[in-house]
Amino acid sequence: MKIINYLTIAIMCFFTISCSSFTEPVKNIGLGTRVLSYQTDESVDSLIIPPDLTQPNIQGDYSNNVVIDEVKIISRSNNVEVLRDSYRRWLLVDLPPNESWVLSKEFFRSYGFIIEKENQKIGILETDYLEMETKVPDKSLGVIRAALSKALQTQYGMPIADKYRIRIEPNIDSTKSEIYLTLSSIGEVVSGEMRLWQPRDKDVEIETEMLLKLMVFLGEDHAEAIGKIENNTDKVGPVVNVVESENGYASLVFPFNKKQSWRYLGWALDELGVDIEDRDSVDGSYYIKVQPDKGFFSKLLSSTGSIESLQLYVKQTSDSSSEVYFIDLSQENKEETIAYSFEFFSAVSNKF
Repeated sequence: MKIINYLTIAIMCFFTISCSSFTEPVKNIGLGTRVLSYQTDESVDSLIIPPDLTQPNIQGDYSNNVVIDEVKIISRSNNVEVLRDSYRRWLLVDLPPNESWVLSKEFFRSYGFIIEKENQKIGILETDYLEMETKVPDKSLGVIRAALSKALQTQYGMPIADKYRIRIEPNIDSTKSEIYLTLSSIGEVVSGEMRLWQPRDKDVEIETEMLLKLMVFLGEDHAEAIGKIENNTDKVGPVVNVVESENGYASLVFPFNKKQSWRYLGWALDELGVDIEDRDSVDGSYYIKVQPDKGFFSKLLSSTGSIESLQLYVKQTSDSSSEVYFIDLSQENKEETIAYSFEFFSAVSNKF
């Protein structure tokens, strides 16, 4: 009898493992049908209804205006375009940057996100991490795993928490805005008897779904927003090289003019979660702050000690190329700092 029981358990485990090797059914859900359920932070007060809580047949039919603090009225735009190249997808909105800023901020507040960092002067706002509901529905588990889940009183899916960064760039005449949305995620893992949070690979499906919901929130029709995301095509992206500059520091070479290179650099810094303190599009500079005990680059900073503030300066070197210089604002020029410049720019170039 014991042998039969062991065999039964072994067979169930085999099928469970076999099932896990297939793509989860949730991955096959089409764009616009996936519900993003974040565990709302009760301390965030927003009267705006997020797209997930509206009926599918009326998504996009929000009020034409948003009232902020019962004083300021912001009109939504019915013209939200999707732009894309091989690496980035972003929005071109028929609203000036200050109005896009207010609407973007309210969009994340409507999901319960706390705005952890905001600097309207440079057009960057960043949310805090918010945990996502990761329980997989029984119908998506299959009969065997659903039975195991019920018997063991457990649920599939370790906790996941997401945060978002929005970067808003003014268009040429400042009557329109370019909005870049970037997702960063962490997931809980088991290490011995401990449960730890660690960075996890980006879920591009979630990032794209959130971009769609932002489009609808900004005023675009739901069906048209889906079509715009699905129909835009890839363009050839840049090849970025890391070279040694005359002073021994690393530099980045982009096959584009200064303006294009500066925007690509901004996108890469968003993807890596680099803390941008200030930026100057005319000068072509990003001022960043890298903390040894925080963020993606913490493992690269073990030997750099005092590095905190850096300047990344973009200079056009020809009609079709630009170079990004790494400037240590402390001007100490330590060997560790020079070595770090290569590690830093290698991480940036690997995004292309």
